[in-house]
Amino acid sequence: MSSINLAPGTQYVMVARKRRLRLYAIAVSIITIFGLGGMGLFLYTRALQASSEDVKKQLTVVDQDIQALHTEALRVTLFEKRLVDISKLLDSHIGWEKILADLERLLPADTVVTQLTAGSEGATVNLSGTTQSIDQIALALASLTKDVNHPSVFTNGTVKTIQRNELGYTFSMTLDFNKASLNKSAL
Repeated sequence: MSSINLAPGTQYVMVARKRRLRLYAIAVSIITIFGLGGMGLFLYTRALQASSEDVKKQLTVVDQDIQALHTEALRVTLFEKRLVDISKLLDSHIGWEKILADLERLLPADTVVTQLTAGSEGATVNLSGTTQSIDQIALALASLTKDVNHPSVFTNGTVKTIQRNELGYTFSMTLDFNKASLNKSAL
């Protein structure tokens, strides 16, 4: 028995329908894959942006720490510079106690110092005083100046004025000294 196909295009329509369903399934699969990939890329981008924001916040904190440490480092550097400057000042400081000790030790007993002028710039001391005898002035000058057998801070001296008054003699003299020998670094 033979069969007769009353709708000759039905088979073609059925095959086309199956093909169309397969194409739709493939298209939906492709769209789903790209959609999932796009969603994954979107989520990955958001995670990178959040990570970038965290890194920016951390960099801000680190920059603030660097600024704080820079201020501290600058303070330490300036403090060290001041220490070096103070050390230089102390090394070049003149120890006047040696001069005063030699004046006290080497002046004759009846000689009274009435004025003592010295400056840190020069290496001289101007001394004014009174004594009972003119010989004491010569003795004071001789005892204050340095000699081979006589140690003293003063290298040499000169008497500037001598005047007689009712109590004795007033005098003024200039005494030179080696400034470098009185520095802290020379001691």
